[in-house]
Amino acid sequence: MLRLREMQEAFAEGMTAGNHQAVADAIASDGSPLRSVALYRRLIRTNYTQVLRVTYPLLARLVGERFFSLCARGYHARYPSTSGDLFAYGRAFPQWLLELDGPRLLVQLARLEWACHEVHQVDDARDPVVERSEVEAWADPSSVRFRMNPAARLLACAVPIYRVWHALQADTAGGGCDEGAESSSIPEETGLLVARATGTIQVVGLSPEQFLLLHAMRDGKTVAQVERMAAELIPADQGASLLAMLLEEPTRSAFSLEVDP
Repeated sequence: MLRLREMQEAFAEGMTAGNHQAVADAIASDGSPLRSVALYRRLIRTNYTQVLRVTYPLLARLVGERFFSLCARGYHARYPSTSGDLFAYGRAFPQWLLELDGPRLLVQLARLEWACHEVHQVDDARDPVVERSEVEAWADPSSVRFRMNPAARLLACAVPIYRVWHALQADTAGGGCDEGAESSSIPEETGLLVARATGTIQVVGLSPEQFLLLHAMRDGKTVAQVERMAAELIPADQGASLLAMLLEEPTRSAFSLEVDP
């Protein structure tokens, strides 16, 4: 008679490796549970595939049901769940696509969807910060730093993934996402800002200059440092548009200001 721990280990291995007979023998020596164990494993695999489908809906739509299901099955074998929390289950799915030598577009889209998934779930955990108007009134810009809030992500792009995102979003009714600015307004896509603002997940395509500035802000640069970067990167006649972007959603929700002690 197997001990409880041995039975549990045999069951876990059977669910991930597909060794149904070993699991059935661990439960009863006559093999009677074999059919039930096989059915249970299929249900678990179906549930994990559904979790990935919910987490990566645009990717699933783009590649089709059959291809996505095959990728999901391979992912389950390569990265079996180690936690009862299904929220984190699909974290390595972009890496899995990379290991499969998948097209960069699919890998980037998966990274974007995972960022949206994280931003949707995470708590803002936003500490009280000084309002920008108050900072401008009395603080030295060299002592005021930007801080990216937990419900925001900044992604670098090797392919124009925002345009794909925009096109796929056009077929989605509702879903709590806002695709942000029109894709035609992005002259050369370098990065994406993903942020939760006004109750929705917003994705904004960034030009190279915008991405460099937001990257500096994410790294905790001071207001003075970002201002100098902006003066070097952006022509004077475009400075007003940059300021508008920083003060409007979702950028405003993505960053806060804090004064150095």
